[in-house]
Amino acid sequence: MNKTTGAIFGTLLLLLALNFSSTIVLASNPIVSESLTLTTYLDGFVLVSHELKLNQTFPSINITLLGEAHDNMLIVDEQKFPLDYGIFNGKAVIYSLNASEIQLSYFTPDLTSKTGKYWTLATQVHTNTKVILPENASIISLNNVPELIESSNNQVTVVMPTGTVEITYITEHSLQQQTQGNPTWLLIGAVVSFPIIASIVFALWFGKRKQPQPKENEDEVEITKLFDREKYLRPEETQVIHFLAEKHGTAFEAELYEKLNLPRTTTWRLLKRLEKMEIVDIKKSRRQNIISIRRKYMKK
Repeated sequence: MNKTTGAIFGTLLLLLALNFSSTIVLASNPIVSESLTLTTYLDGFVLVSHELKLNQTFPSINITLLGEAHDNMLIVDEQKFPLDYGIFNGKAVIYSLNASEIQLSYFTPDLTSKTGKYWTLATQVHTNTKVILPENASIISLNNVPELIESSNNQVTVVMPTGTVEITYITEHSLQQQTQGNPTWLLIGAVVSFPIIASIVFALWFGKRKQPQPKENEDEVEITKLFDREKYLRPEETQVIHFLAEKHGTAFEAELYEKLNLPRTTTWRLLKRLEKMEIVDIKKSRRQNIISIRRKYMKK
């Protein structure tokens, strides 16, 4: 064997070794690639969407779940067939043999917190993560330099790098921000509509005098104390509290569905938010949930 033949043979051996070693590395990891998306909602819930491409030879994979509560969990393969799974110590063990792709999604209220009118999303991620903020939200601060920020259809999307993700944002818009572009037209509109507004105010005042006084049942709940502490409740949340007060502070979840006339998932998320704010307790009784005002807001 001459030197040229030996060099070619040695190069081929080296390439085969490198290819073999890379195959071993890929074979040792069941996840080929992944993407993570966090979609935030006005009530503080976050939809976690995890998409993974897999090595089909592995019988199962482990996925770390975000938060402690994982509601409406759905795990399907590339053909949208559901996969068996179990949850152990904050991880989903998914039985994925022969699946080339997996889509995992669930709702959790544990990634967000609210101080006054400011929301903060905070979590730990091990891959680049797309965060979709609620419609008309404005970013107040970021803990890290994002890889991408874009806005479409009044909704901001941020791509954050691996590690700690902490985004503070606000969803309310002040009247000044909404109107500062057209002061002249606002003045004209105010002058023209003043008689109409005055008539409406008078009608509301006159009608209010004829309305019945709050039911005696509401006296069992310290409504004033509750609303003084919680100044940023949404209208439907206020409606829930008044309804519970009329029911001596306790009602079945099914009654609230009928009262609010909202989809069950929307009502359920609303109640979970009130529970997170420590305004209500949710207890299971047979096949129904019982919603109760917290003792701290009940008169002794």
